[in-house]
Amino acid sequence: MSSYFNCAAFDDVNVSIRLDDNVVFLALKVEDKNADMHITLNPFQVRTLAKYLSVALTKINFADLLVEKHFGDLTVEIKQDNLHEDFDEEEYALAVPF
Repeated sequence: MSSYFNCAAFDDVNVSIRLDDNVVFLALKVEDKNADMHITLNPFQVRTLAKYLSVALTKINFADLLVEKHFGDLTVEIKQDNLHEDFDEEEYALAVPF
């Protein structure tokens, strides 16, 4: 078993989500720190993770965060069957609106 810790809250992060054969591949890349993390999950694991991330976000007062000036950005690319798919925000309703 291994542990890996990288605080990327203040860095720009690129995320790639790839769906292939009912498996979800997540790749997170932090350019400034030359750090990559890859994880493969089944759809049930992803759904559970998304659910509890959504629950955790309900505890954050986003209005207070508007004064923060040092947060990093997050870019997400979704791929299916190794083909780039355009992300349509209306199709993928987010748990926390912007």
